[in-house]
Amino acid sequence: MSALWSRALELLGRLRLRLGVRKKLRVGHPGAPDAQGGRGWRQYLSAERLYDVWGPVPESPWVPFHCVPLFAALDRLTESEVGPAVPPNEQSSGEPSVPPPLPPHARPGAPAPAWLTPDTWTFLDLPGPRAVEAGAWLVAAGGCQPVCTFDNWPHPDGVLKAEDILAELLRWATTVADARPRLTVASPPLWICDSGRLGMRSGQPGDFDNRYYLDDSILPGPSLLMRAGVGRVIYVTLDNPDPPVLDLEGYFSELLSASIPVLHVDLSAAEQEPLSLAALVSPQRPPRSGFRRSAAGGFGTEVPEPGSSGG
Repeated sequence: MSALWSRALELLGRLRLRLGVRKKLRVGHPGAPDAQGGRGWRQYLSAERLYDVWGPVPESPWVPFHCVPLFAALDRLTESEVGPAVPPNEQSSGEPSVPPPLPPHARPGAPAPAWLTPDTWTFLDLPGPRAVEAGAWLVAAGGCQPVCTFDNWPHPDGVLKAEDILAELLRWATTVADARPRLTVASPPLWICDSGRLGMRSGQPGDFDNRYYLDDSILPGPSLLMRAGVGRVIYVTLDNPDPPVLDLEGYFSELLSASIPVLHVDLSAAEQEPLSLAALVSPQRPPRSGFRRSAAGGFGTEVPEPGSSGG
């Protein structure tokens, strides 16, 4: 067992995986190739291996923030039902909608952006699958240490389709693996986040409510950032005219109060000039009510029918 995975399970506590799955969960396309056109993704069907390749360098200060649940779920799924995602433009008709493709300047293979400097903490907050793809870009081109913040469990009846993110992690695993030998403890950190984590609706009876929010276990405090040499935060979105997402308002205000600059980049713009994120006069408190934590850590439980004792 790797030191990173061992530490992750220690942080999570006693891992009890009870996803309550009564019907099969299909992840991606088992017969599809990965982003390199091969079957190398099969090396990462182990939760531990996929977790390690998408995580920070061991001994990095960012290790405690790399979330376990979505990766750990991989070992509870039927292998024949798991594979990588296919590119959005290759989706066949009738498949569930997926986020639109990233612009060419923000895909793997493009050069690193000019705003990515050694003292930058990059905070990707995009629709989940596209956050993973953009993360592969910044790991490969910019030498960033990835930290995945997907703090929920997948389920066939999930309010959030976390399995789409898992499929994308498999798709880009070999690309990220090739870049890892160049990473060091001092490589700039990269938070990979699903901008849809709060969901568009609450869970209804019969749903598996796996909506979640980012809290202090995932968001490092200003003192740690400064000790690690972080001089500024670049908050990256895609076609979001009103950043940041609600659960980050108070956190970014805290960073600004600690004199850590927070700048915003919209990847949809060809000219990616970071703009200062204005301090909110009255930042909203992070959402807490209505979210369903799992006994195994992270978020995700079934919403019981009225009058039942489940949940």
